[in-house]
Amino acid sequence: MRETMVRTQIYLPRDMYRRLQKRAEENDLTLAVQVREALVNYLERTDVAEAPILRADDPIFQMIGAASSKEGDLSVNHDHYLYGWPKSEPARAPAQSQAREKRTIYQAKRKKSSSARRSR
Repeated sequence: MRETMVRTQIYLPRDMYRRLQKRAEENDLTLAVQVREALVNYLERTDVAEAPILRADDPIFQMIGAASSKEGDLSVNHDHYLYGWPKSEPARAPAQSQAREKRTIYQAKRKKSSSARRSR
């Protein structure tokens, strides 16, 4: 077993070190065994957490667009509609606000009917 081990050094807060030493005495363990077990548990949890929760073929994606609302800010103000909390608007930098206004004006100009374009 020693051949597969790599020696390393870590710094622990005194309180944690004392607790681990006490636990080692009570359970007939070494400090190293406790640290290795804790790291194995940590790595197993993080490996599962890094796995994708949703896959492309998940049926939840079939629900997209299944509901509609006349409100256009549900993603931002869902707490307002669900619980009555005050509405919150995301803060925008002045440059972003101006760019958004220009884009809205441009889109409004493009939405002329085809008959209106022909009459020019």
